[in-house]
Amino acid sequence: MTKTLIAILLGSISFTTLANDYSPSGGYETLDTRIGKLTFENGFKNGVPTNETSQKLFDEQDYQRAVQGYIWATPIVSFYKWKNDHYQTWGTENGQLVYQAGYESKLGGLTYNTSTPYLIGYMNLNKGPIVINLPDTELRGAVHNMWQIGKEQMTKPGKYVIYKAEDATPKVTGTTLIAMDTNDFFFGVRLMNKDAKVRSEMMSAIQKGITDINGKPLTTKDIFHVKHGIDHKQPRGMEFWEVVNQAIQANPVQERDQMMMDMLRPLGIEKGKAFAPTEKQQSLLKDATLVGEAMTKNIDFNKTGRLEHAEYGPEGNPWEIATASTPDQSRNNGMDLDGRAAWFYEAVTNDVAMHGMDNGGWGQVYLDNYYSGQKEHGLDGGKHYKLTIQHPEMYADLFWTITVYNVENRAIIDNDLKRADVGSNIEGTVYNKDGSITLHFSPEKPSGVAKENWVQTNEKEGWFVYFRAYSPKKAFVAEEEKTLLPNFEEVK
Repeated sequence: MTKTLIAILLGSISFTTLANDYSPSGGYETLDTRIGKLTFENGFKNGVPTNETSQKLFDEQDYQRAVQGYIWATPIVSFYKWKNDHYQTWGTENGQLVYQAGYESKLGGLTYNTSTPYLIGYMNLNKGPIVINLPDTELRGAVHNMWQIGKEQMTKPGKYVIYKAEDATPKVTGTTLIAMDTNDFFFGVRLMNKDAKVRSEMMSAIQKGITDINGKPLTTKDIFHVKHGIDHKQPRGMEFWEVVNQAIQANPVQERDQMMMDMLRPLGIEKGKAFAPTEKQQSLLKDATLVGEAMTKNIDFNKTGRLEHAEYGPEGNPWEIATASTPDQSRNNGMDLDGRAAWFYEAVTNDVAMHGMDNGGWGQVYLDNYYSGQKEHGLDGGKHYKLTIQHPEMYADLFWTITVYNVENRAIIDNDLKRADVGSNIEGTVYNKDGSITLHFSPEKPSGVAKENWVQTNEKEGWFVYFRAYSPKKAFVAEEEKTLLPNFEEVK
């Protein structure tokens, strides 16, 4: 049959006949759309898509769902990657804790603070409830499910019993009962006592105090002391989806995630079935991982104007409230999807103590900044910036820090200085005559600047900072004008 073109053009719509032996009575209608040309027999309103268009639509549908799946899975993939690093790379086991204290031990961890030691571990409830006994000492932390929702503060001495939410409540008295809705969970505390001997005794007591419901120690292994950290960021490519599948297979599906289960099924990820994607599924998933990470990075590094609750200070201020997700990951009658993606792309764990701006100043405040000036450009490791804080005494009752992280793995910057932060807790910090403080960030130490007032950055590497206030002052939480942080200023 001779190929013909029906010359009826209505805006971006055209009617054509295709190169085959079939011609619908009403011809073909082709629409120009964001995803390309879509063709329908007898027009879009009156007919069905052609076979080629049908396949294009299914492929695009699966791709879009995979991209959204990346954003949705960011918190749990981050935690399972971290858990896998503990168990598979460091060789720890259920109930064994990991200790990270110095600069080198924290390299690779998502936005670790550099001021206090960590005692952390992942545990599994498949063999029954787990008991954690905390001594009477200085701790700040919590237990979280694998979606990184804080389930209970770990700040007071006592006995805590963690059990599967789907199981019967254990019949024990004198304890804090914690129903956990994932089969794996995370325990993490920061050790606030400054005496190394006291910290060592406390850590040993905590490790020995992790038992089953009958009091038998969960592990006989000693605490694993990390000498040099490893890269804990979310994996890329197919490894990301392998961890998604791991998480889905390991835990009950929450009601709020049932729709996502339907979205992932055509991509080869299904509860109770092996993950064996076809070449086509792999191609879609790999492409979606790249765009999914790009979207998540954009949500994270450009919260202002997108996530109203993360905005800080006057219009044009690049500082933002870093803890963009609510502790329970719900907001405005729905899941805090973008907020939790923004936070967990660059950080781990989330509990009420980390939301000083919202809870009246209790705990800590976290602000972040990725840009210089009025957000013209990202902070560049090959350039020199300074930051002058006029009233450094107005931020925290304990202390405040500014810590530098690299963009690639959202971890403390790996530099020759072996220090990633400046702040009121750094001995030797020099203040200006008027009481203000000027801090510098550059690949080489500027002439005449005290070493303690400087963080070394790396050329060809983007970086960002967290401003942390421990026990923040009321004026800072109220965003009084004197406490508003200035912008980074490039020194040329």
